[in-house]
Amino acid sequence: MLCLYIMNNFNLFQLLLECGLIRPTSAGLFTILPLARRAIDKLENLIHKCLEHVNAQRMSLPSLTSARLWERSGRLDQVGAELLMVQDRHNKQYLLAPTHEEAVTELMADVGPLSYKQLPLLIYQISNKYRDELRPKHGLLRAREFQMLDLYGVHADEASAASVYDDVTGVYRRLFDSLHLPVYRVSAPPGEMGGSVSHEWQLPAAAGEDTVAVCPSCSHVSLRGPCQRCGSETTTLNSIEVGHTFVLGTRYSECLQARCTPPDSNPTPLVMSCYGIGITRLLAGSIEHLSSETSIRWPAPIAPYTALVIGPKEGSKEWLSHNPERVRGVSQLITDALGDEEVIIDDRHHLTIGKRLMLADRMGYPYIIVCGRSSTDTPPKYELYRSNSGHEEPGPLLLELSPLLEHIKQSQPKLFNKCINSF
Repeated sequence: MLCLYIMNNFNLFQLLLECGLIRPTSAGLFTILPLARRAIDKLENLIHKCLEHVNAQRMSLPSLTSARLWERSGRLDQVGAELLMVQDRHNKQYLLAPTHEEAVTELMADVGPLSYKQLPLLIYQISNKYRDELRPKHGLLRAREFQMLDLYGVHADEASAASVYDDVTGVYRRLFDSLHLPVYRVSAPPGEMGGSVSHEWQLPAAAGEDTVAVCPSCSHVSLRGPCQRCGSETTTLNSIEVGHTFVLGTRYSECLQARCTPPDSNPTPLVMSCYGIGITRLLAGSIEHLSSETSIRWPAPIAPYTALVIGPKEGSKEWLSHNPERVRGVSQLITDALGDEEVIIDDRHHLTIGKRLMLADRMGYPYIIVCGRSSTDTPPKYELYRSNSGHEEPGPLLLELSPLLEHIKQSQPKLFNKCINSF
């Protein structure tokens, strides 16, 4: 019997809205506000570092793609209803690209035929994509404009494509592991994309519109049960597709005439592969997976700020020893321990420490340092709260400044540098 497992659900969109991360402009369209923008920037930087390890090169393609290319590939009719189309003053049709397989293949055709000695080639971009969703919902999880990594592999033959595919999907695995997210790689039909190999990367989350079937006996994961490996019944989880990878074969290169020259042979169609990660969807999905209905929790490497410093309320006795200038000095020492631009000060001195601490916990800053009652001691002591998802603690540590800095220095590499060193 198939078991259905529903995780605790909450309104992710409302939480992102109340915490000042996004604002809607119209159905399926959002302004990304500064804190969410910082998290996205960190996620992008992490992805850039990951892709260096497979020698991928960054480029930029136009957001507008000629509809003629999609006609030649046959996808214009297949995907038409979801495409946002525009027409220029010369009556030429363009589409706001949801993906760029045709554009990349045309690029390869334009510079080709390539020699087999120039291959394999990996090129990628991170850019905004567009889809005319029928029912946009769940905020950034299903939006009409979204940010996405699309990486394209160009190969001389299927063997090279398979080898590079293994390398890139290995990088995907280490990326998701570094974010402490239990993302499953699941074999899936290629759909209109085409190709011979296709895997979805699914993150368990209550708001997910997809499902995965996890076998408790052998741990095999598929899109539906019973287990395709051992035949056991499976547990079904709601999930969010945060990535998709394909070996496309010659699906696009044949119709768009992108070729390479092998040794001692006539030009043959390029073998292509492609790899996508929904950046904004991964951000929202990770928050949904880790958070509660009252508090955001971030994957530690992409928290907007690593630490928040809360000074005393104005007019309190603690204010005399820790005025704004002194609090900035403490903040600077923590910045020196964590690195540039990783520490922020809550300078709303008209609010009580308790109120600001509650708001800081709601925002999910990994470290919260409070200049509270014990900051008037000799020497001063500071309250250290850790609220990231992997280190929930029942109460604060009470530390003098030097032990506090040492504690942060020792903990911070485990949380943040591990994600880079793992590559």
